[in-house]
Amino acid sequence: MNLSEAFLVNTKNFDAIIDALVKYDADEVAINSDLLKLLGYSDPNDLLVIRLLKDLDIINNDGKPSTYFEEFQQPETTKKALAKGLLLAYEELFSNYPKIHQASQEKVREAFEEIFKGKKTDLIVKYISGTFYKVVNFVGAGTIDAVQKEELEPVEMGTENLPYNGSSSAIDNSVINETVGDLDIDDFVTELNDTDIDNTDGSESKGTVHQEKRPEDTTEENPFGFDDEESNPKADMDSEIDTNPTDLNTSMTEITQLDDTMNKTTTEHAFVQKALLRKSDLLHKMKRWDELAPTLEQIIKRYDNTDHPNLKEAVSRAVIRRATTLLKLNRSEEALPALSIVISRFKDSDIEEFYNQASQAMLHKAVILEKKQDDEELLPLYSLIINRLDNSSEIQMVEKMDNIHMKRFDLITRTGDDEQILEASLKLIARFRSSNDHQDYLQKAMIKRAEILDAMNRDEEALQAYDEFLATFGG
Repeated sequence: MNLSEAFLVNTKNFDAIIDALVKYDADEVAINSDLLKLLGYSDPNDLLVIRLLKDLDIINNDGKPSTYFEEFQQPETTKKALAKGLLLAYEELFSNYPKIHQASQEKVREAFEEIFKGKKTDLIVKYISGTFYKVVNFVGAGTIDAVQKEELEPVEMGTENLPYNGSSSAIDNSVINETVGDLDIDDFVTELNDTDIDNTDGSESKGTVHQEKRPEDTTEENPFGFDDEESNPKADMDSEIDTNPTDLNTSMTEITQLDDTMNKTTTEHAFVQKALLRKSDLLHKMKRWDELAPTLEQIIKRYDNTDHPNLKEAVSRAVIRRATTLLKLNRSEEALPALSIVISRFKDSDIEEFYNQASQAMLHKAVILEKKQDDEELLPLYSLIINRLDNSSEIQMVEKMDNIHMKRFDLITRTGDDEQILEASLKLIARFRSSNDHQDYLQKAMIKRAEILDAMNRDEEALQAYDEFLATFGG
């Protein structure tokens, strides 16, 4: 189940930011820190709204439109979209307390304290619960009731579960400014200094960590940069992997020549070779992927051996095209081992185009593993991608690597031990400290590092970590 950990230190600008985003009109919308700054909201705390909108499934990790974005941008359905996002992002909370949106601020906080008991500091729980309470206030309990009735099975609230204040059947809109999120930054600093850190092991509560939205298991028409120009109507690959390396424009028949001196038997075999390669090129040109896949398999099975050195490059291209074709057919289970072969075969290739294809295969494989939620295989793959592509200066690739870093951090915080989380936090802090982008993740990494050092009784390091956090976000 999902439980968002997004929080705002101060929610005074929340309503205005949402209103500005709803009114913002552009052909291509990407809600990110640059857009918020353009709209006049450059305070680091205001930028944390981006993380919240991601968790509410309004935008994806790239800031691009996600499930509820279209409703969000229509003023008459904005609150309904946020209500849907709330039910998704706080699924575990609503599962335990179906009427939590009708509870008082105090009871809301008690519910979060119960869920995060022993796993989060009092202050962080205060901010997380305060942010939830603020969004509920903005949306309205009635809107959430209506969405629950539309999209969820009707569930009666059990009085034995919810720390519910019977005197308050609905949240009073007049108390918005009383939310914990509206603390002044000076109060924030004072409270952080006075708070006892009760995180004993620095780990996340099992089953309560918000899961990153998984990219759809689809592919773009030209995932490996071949010379196709038309769009495949059955496939639309997430922008995570739309980098276009050196195209493999050369057909397999062009790089395979017959030897006129061959005897009759050998020549007959050569004609078969040439026919298979030409058939493959023709099917590729005609985009008949269902027929191309078995033809490529036949080429690889026949000629991927030392008996046919003249076909070495043609076979290499067939191996790459096989993975591409399976992606285009959305046959992910078959594409996964095909991508693994491309990676193992060409990751150290001296041929630049093949080397680049291996990089693309890594990105495609990551998308499939994310869909499968195969954390065990994802972690080393993320590390491999980072080591391979982290120094790219291309803007598009820098953005992709930012996303890989954030996904790796989220994965390690779910599955890693304290030392691994500390290492991942340092990597993320180093990447985003001097950037105005992804301030939500910078804040998350800095506070996570401080909490773990504190829990490990590394007092001097923990104190320094808290000081660094406050110097960055404390005003």
